[in-house]
Amino acid sequence: MARRLILPYSHRAQAPVACWCQALALACGLLWPMGSVLSPSVYAQTGTQATMTHSTLNQAKLLIETERAEEATALLRRFLATAPKPDLLDDTYLLLGTALHDTQQYGDALKYLQQLQAEFPDSEVTDQGKLMQARTHAAMGNLDLALPILTNLRTRAKDRDIKRDALRLSGDFYAQKNDPLHAIQAWIDEMALETEGQPNSARTRIREFINDISDRKALDRIHETFPRSFPGDLASLRLIDLYIGRGEEHLAVRQIQQFLSNFPTHPQAAKTSELLGTLQAKLKSHQFFVAAVLPLSGKLAPFANETLNGIQLAIEEHKDRAGSPSIGLIVKETESDRPSFLDDFSGLLSNTRLLAVIGPLLSKHLPVMAELTGRAHIPLITPAATLPNVRRLGPYVFSTALTYQLQAKRIASYAIREQGFRRFCILHPDTAYGRELARLFAQEVRQHDGEVIAIESYKEGEPDVSTQLKHMKAEDLKRYGMSVPIDQRKLTRKATKMDRKVLYTPGFDAIFIPGRAADAGLITAQLNFHDMKVPFLGANGWNSQDFARTADSSIDGAVFVDGFFVDSPNPSVQDFVEGYKKRFQTNPTIFAMQGYDAAKLVVDAARKGATSGEAVREQLATQPDLVTLAGPAAFGPDGTLNRPLFLIQIKRGRFLQVN
Repeated sequence: MARRLILPYSHRAQAPVACWCQALALACGLLWPMGSVLSPSVYAQTGTQATMTHSTLNQAKLLIETERAEEATALLRRFLATAPKPDLLDDTYLLLGTALHDTQQYGDALKYLQQLQAEFPDSEVTDQGKLMQARTHAAMGNLDLALPILTNLRTRAKDRDIKRDALRLSGDFYAQKNDPLHAIQAWIDEMALETEGQPNSARTRIREFINDISDRKALDRIHETFPRSFPGDLASLRLIDLYIGRGEEHLAVRQIQQFLSNFPTHPQAAKTSELLGTLQAKLKSHQFFVAAVLPLSGKLAPFANETLNGIQLAIEEHKDRAGSPSIGLIVKETESDRPSFLDDFSGLLSNTRLLAVIGPLLSKHLPVMAELTGRAHIPLITPAATLPNVRRLGPYVFSTALTYQLQAKRIASYAIREQGFRRFCILHPDTAYGRELARLFAQEVRQHDGEVIAIESYKEGEPDVSTQLKHMKAEDLKRYGMSVPIDQRKLTRKATKMDRKVLYTPGFDAIFIPGRAADAGLITAQLNFHDMKVPFLGANGWNSQDFARTADSSIDGAVFVDGFFVDSPNPSVQDFVEGYKKRFQTNPTIFAMQGYDAAKLVVDAARKGATSGEAVREQLATQPDLVTLAGPAAFGPDGTLNRPLFLIQIKRGRFLQVN
């Protein structure tokens, strides 16, 4: 049949700008709930001879175009009852599906649209029916049913306008699903199908969509996906606006520098360059500076940005205190593999008003940065590197990180001094984390005249550790464990499948399991099965709320150690959590806390009169009662901040602080 029925969003229809604005708002979920998101009036146009010459179909089309879908529905139902000729049925099904969609009778609309696909798979209006079918699913809240239909049209449809409509709808639906990258990619593909003389609506849509985004992570993903092309430039400019609006000039400066590097000939380059000069002048007006040198892109970016948030919060809190010196924040990307990084870092250290450098995250970056900061007499405080004894790298190196040594000391002290335990077994994952914590815990036990009965290891994710538990039990039976046979017949007075059973009583007081929460839950259940019912001790790998909720009763009462507990009743911790959530709309992590402590220690030194890196270093190294979130602390001879740690107990599916 030489028929063609053009449905909503057809570029032949030339929908007015107002319709696009409404569609964008609807797609973003800003105006109405999902049930009515995509139910504006449908404007059905046709240039087909059959529809234009058939009075009933033509009248139905006009009724739909003039938003009188109920009348069109009644007319088309009467027409179907007359058993029309087969060559009119495909148009009839499509028009009826459209009219029913407009009157929100979505179930009936789908029935006729599916009938169109089944009876007329090769009709010229079938693809238009699929578009309407996708819109109907979406109007019913079933975006996951709509998108596969559109994907099929995007790849299979021969008609250019149908593909464009499918791409446009795909973008709208992905936007509704809060998936900006897929939405933008669909609209970019739509742009490629626009012909000369057609309005560049997809580009406009992308621009308006990005300008409405306030989620920094979403903008970062867009910027990273399109680093040197449209719409990465729009995401970068939007990020600059957000940073300035939130008073994060240091982040705005970094974003502007990236923008000018990636888009040197951009129409906004001159204006943005001028803004950079203004912000840099403002930053230079501070009396002193703290520098954060962190891996803000790549795999470590989430942890680095959490750390930076903590640093930023500490400095912002300092600004609110009357009479305090003005301290600015300088942010540098850790790119130690880039040839020019050391030159850039050396240039940063030449700033005579720099009080300290906070960074890096990884131990491998410490030596070279420690050497350069040492020469400049500026303290280097790592908020996350677990390298033991950072002081061996120089007198200006400090650490606010939670080290393995700190964890082992605290959990061993709790077990021996506070609980009176003397004998221990250790079951650890065969990883660097597990091996080191096991070694340090055993060392602490022996230094306190305790005894380690057995040490066994397992592979992370290993579901069955019965072999290791049997070895552990065998070692215990050689020393203190007891094994007593019990005749079941004497207890029950009847024969059983197991007439004799061995009752095992452990000779050790507790078992230390420094592994992941996912493994610990499985292991403790097996320990109980093997009659090794002793107190369980863990490390910060256990700090997962999912673990507390899903672990069975076998883990109840177990205690582990960590450097941060978001639900701590400690007033300082709660003030920090509340301030962080208000500022960044999420809970802080241990990385945020360690960054906060590092910055706050420098700020406090400045408030007490330190005006140089040497003076800050002196205060950090000699003060016995430095203020941290967890309580009074001091840096030890190894450069590690010896602060109070949190002992956390699992109790009925919840974490409770026990110290």
